[in-house]
Amino acid sequence: MSTQDTFALYEDLRARKEEPAWRLLATQQSPAICTCLHVLFLSERTLPSSAFHERLHRQLEIVRRAGADLPKLAADYSSDWIAEGWLRRDFPHGATEEMFELTAPAVDATRYLMRLSRPRATATESRLASVVQLLQTLAEETDNNPETRLAGLLADRDALNAQIQAVRSGKVTQLPPERAIERAREVLTQSNELLEDFVRVQESLAAINLQLRRELVENDGARADTLERIFDGIDVIKQTEAGRAFDAFWRMLVDPVASTRFEAALTQVITRSFLGSMDATERRSLTKLKSRMVERAADVHTVQATFASGLQSFVRSREFREQRRLVALLRSATVAAMAAAEDIRPTQKVDAFLFRTSAAIRSVSQWMLHDPTAHVVDATMTEIESSDARLEDIEELVQRSEIDMRSLKRNLVAALGLADGPISIAHVLERFPAEQGLGSVVGYIHLATRHAEPTERRERVRWEGGDGIWRSADAPLFYFYKECIDELRE
Repeated sequence: MSTQDTFALYEDLRARKEEPAWRLLATQQSPAICTCLHVLFLSERTLPSSAFHERLHRQLEIVRRAGADLPKLAADYSSDWIAEGWLRRDFPHGATEEMFELTAPAVDATRYLMRLSRPRATATESRLASVVQLLQTLAEETDNNPETRLAGLLADRDALNAQIQAVRSGKVTQLPPERAIERAREVLTQSNELLEDFVRVQESLAAINLQLRRELVENDGARADTLERIFDGIDVIKQTEAGRAFDAFWRMLVDPVASTRFEAALTQVITRSFLGSMDATERRSLTKLKSRMVERAADVHTVQATFASGLQSFVRSREFREQRRLVALLRSATVAAMAAAEDIRPTQKVDAFLFRTSAAIRSVSQWMLHDPTAHVVDATMTEIESSDARLEDIEELVQRSEIDMRSLKRNLVAALGLADGPISIAHVLERFPAEQGLGSVVGYIHLATRHAEPTERRERVRWEGGDGIWRSADAPLFYFYKECIDELRE
């Protein structure tokens, strides 16, 4: 590296010290702040304002007990972190309250610290296989020699035919569980990095939107020139690495063949037995992988699609003209103030009056005190004749109204013991009929919300009612894993 390159690198890094990610890592309370941010948004991308402040209050109490010096209230820290560029606050259309989410710099900083805290293996087989596969694909797709290309395709065909013959003869090769877990974790790592790229693209588009509106209001030039410059900026964002990754994923998402293959592969993976050896957070992330990616990509695509129409509506709106008029008035007032500053001292009285708003003040004696005795509930009790119902009748009524959760838990434990992998509610009902009809189905769903892993799909469940008629319904699809057997036995 030349001296000039070293100097340029130093200047670039020195300028980046003022960026939000660097400031977050350099602050004195970085461990406590990053811990709170990571825990708050570990399983959810956005949080409503009420839930965010409540959970942040609890996390602050925990890190304070650990020795962190964070004396402010949760609301104060949320305002500070928004100003620092670590949190983003938005009010989406249709929402009932503000929503909080991490910014791209905060995601980068927390992800970097998590990699330091939990380093992965320096050279896993899946990463090496990805490098080899990419290198082979690069060599094949950049080869313009028909003979070598044909030889490579024939070799691939022979290898594929050999695999087909092996499967037909019953020789099915399966990955060992430890290697399957390694590849699943590599999928999660790369998908998280891809989601971070989507965040950067969305924030870049939002920054351009704000820049355009500012220039449209403050710039005296033609509107066409300003629009052309900003749309050039959008094209630049599309050519970045994050922009290309988003465009490639969006093309795959709208391609029915590629999208179907992706969903089919994910559906097969989440039913494999090796997932039981992964922790609950990893299984949940893998189960919701497509929905997370689709949700984030849809947000970016919505911003991208509505960008031009929103700008055109803003330029034609009355709000645009009012803001331009306000900017012109502020500029003229500033010019007049600068000119008057030469002749009028700051302490000199002028013939001008400023009417300010005020608040109404009332005496405490004007308040009416609440009288608790004015609304006393009648506490008298009415005597009721004793019932002649038998214990057997009462037990039957309880059986009708209450669900036998103990029997359902025993059924789940038995079904998990017989199964090789995860099971669903429909699988349990096939082995153990619903003795309480719909009540048993409701009971299984209740247990699934506490002990099973949810998915984005639904399944068909069947049961026989007390009248002997078979019924069916669509229910949420949950997967019970063997590791929840101890919880069900408690």
